[in-house]
Amino acid sequence: QAELLQAIQDLAARGIDLNEEYVAICRQKGLEAQLADVFTYLGGLPAGGFDGIFCGQVVEHIVPERLPELIRLMARALQPGGVVVVETPNPENLAIFATHFYIDPTHARPVPAALLVFYMEEVGLGGIRIERRFPAVASSPALAQLPEEVRDSFFGGLDYAAIATKLT
Repeated sequence: QAELLQAIQDLAARGIDLNEEYVAICRQKGLEAQLADVFTYLGGLPAGGFDGIFCGQVVEHIVPERLPELIRLMARALQPGGVVVVETPNPENLAIFATHFYIDPTHARPVPAALLVFYMEEVGLGGIRIERRFPAVASSPALAQLPEEVRDSFFGGLDYAAIATKLT
């Protein structure tokens, strides 16, 4: 695990955000960040320029009609063998709706994992896997009283990450 962390720290990375305050915080920490719209930014890049893309807590803010376009632009920006990770709130987790999702008025709609996988497959991404993260029971201990099967089915990870590789 230490080797993985070292490899990640050594990667050249840049970030974009629509929020000037977040961009300023990143820059203060010595990170390369710029104010940009994700569609404009990705659309202006040459094809195959990235070996990896992390898209964290973004897709739930995109209107549903534009989500396939975002996935297509990310796939286009990847070189063959490049990896994309898309993390978003997990709509399979009922607690997400009671506690987190609708508190943010900029959330457009939750994105089910099966839909994200479909869009990824449609643009030639493969090896797709879903990882559920941040168990709800950690932030809501009362859930531990539920039978494990029920808890895992309806109150598993608060978020999930869809991880895919560009095949060609």
